[in-house]
Order: sequence, then C-alpha cells, then structure tokens
Amino acid sequence: MNRWYRSKIFRRTVFVLCNSVFCVAVGAALVLPAYTFFSDRNALINDRRGVLARLTAVAVQKNNAQNIERSIETELQRGEFLAGSNDHVINAELQTRVKALIVTAGAQPRAVQGLPLRTTDKIEYSGVRLDINGSLQSIYRAIFAIEAAKPYLFITNAAIKVTPSNGPSAHQAEPIIQAQLEVFGAVQFRGREQ
Repeated sequence: MNRWYRSKIFRRTVFVLCNSVFCVAVGAALVLPAYTFFSDRNALINDRRGVLARLTAVAVQKNNAQNIERSIETELQRGEFLAGSNDHVINAELQTRVKALIVTAGAQPRAVQGLPLRTTDKIEYSGVRLDINGSLQSIYRAIFAIEAAKPYLFITNAAIKVTPSNGPSAHQAEPIIQAQLEVFGAVQFRGREQ
C-alpha cells in the first residue's frame, strides 16, 4: 500500500510549501524592517528638505535685513534725534543749528537762549528760546525751515508781534515782524543705554 505521504508529488509539494513559508518569513524578517527604515529615512529627508528650504529663504533675506539695519544705523546717525554726550553739548548744537536755519531763511536772530531739558512720556527734549525779526516771508520761511528740519524740531510756543515801520515811506514799507519762539527736539545721549 502506497501511502499518500510517501508519494513523490506530495513530498515535492511539501518541500516547495516549506521553502516558500521560510522565504516569506525570512523576507518579512529582513525586508520589512529595511523597508520601514528606508521609509522613515525618506520622511526625515523630506522634513530636512523643508527646513533647508526655509533656512535658504532666510539666508536670501540676509541682504535685505542687512540693508534695513544699515539704513536704520544711517538714520540714527543722520538723526531724527538731537545727539550728544550731555545736555550742554546738545543744547549748544541746537542753538547753532536753529540760528543757521533762521539766517538761511532771511530772518535776523536777536537772541538765542538755552532752555532746560523737558521730559514728556519718557522722552527728553532739549530746547531753545529765540527772538527773531524780519519780513513776514522771512519769518514764515524760518518757521517752515525749523519745522521741516532733521533732526525733527518742534515749535512749542510762539509770540509774534508786528512792528510798524517809521518814517516818511512807512505806509509803503513791509512791516517788521518780531517773533519769540521756543523750539524743542528729542534728545538721544551717546553712550547711554536706551
């Protein structure tokens, strides 16, 4: 009697099945972790690629950031603030600057006097009081030059008086304007932390 498990076909079928199961097991034991490893690495590489793209975009903006920084430094040097080592230096520079603006505008400065520092909203202001005279147009140009100047200057008080001309041609001559102005500018002390 020929048993079925002794047949050649059965033995070959069992051999092929066992080898197939073994190959699948070895494949699962080796290929699956390798596949997982490489897919994780691929995800990590894609994440790093995104980070690299963002960093590259930041690096491209470096020149723009440096240009902005330089323009801010230039602006601070050129000054929106009156700058100096102490309030006396700043006030002297302010007096000189305002006097030059007035003369350039065609008015005549009669007196320039320094005023004490003022503090408003944690900002210190240095100021001068000045008496000027001239024609209406020269006073207008002087006030405009002061208000448009850089560093920014502010006229906080103004007293303007018209002085009539004396003499035979008094009615034809342009009247002389006398003005007393208080001019202030924001202060930035050099060497002091802001």
